[in-house]
Amino acid sequence: MRLINSGGVEAILPHSLDDRHLMLIAYQFRDLMAGVGGDTKDSSGRAALPLTLLLLTRAGAKCTDDIMEVDLEILQDALSLLSATFDREIVNRILNRQDRTPTGTALMLGLELLIQFAEKPADSACPV
Repeated sequence: MRLINSGGVEAILPHSLDDRHLMLIAYQFRDLMAGVGGDTKDSSGRAALPLTLLLLTRAGAKCTDDIMEVDLEILQDALSLLSATFDREIVNRILNRQDRTPTGTALMLGLELLIQFAEKPADSACPV
């Protein structure tokens, strides 16, 4: 709802969320990563998973009108990155410290690099 009301993705980045929403989504990321609650009616990833997919599309993941194409490995890496970023923002607030760059800026750069890495053809195996 916040994204719709604000008209921009910036409103759902960790540094822009209020404490309540930040904590709620951080819990959801942890549950998703642990495989908890995914099969219940009130799935614990109700906001975290769509947020991840939206940010991946903003970072350059391939998508058409109704289909998004992303490897499961990239999705898992993105979930890990998002979880760590949300956790970092929580710690920053507890310690009353700020990063030089807002957590959302670093997050988007990390997601863009994930997408770029996924699109490049794999080089030959490294010699042992």
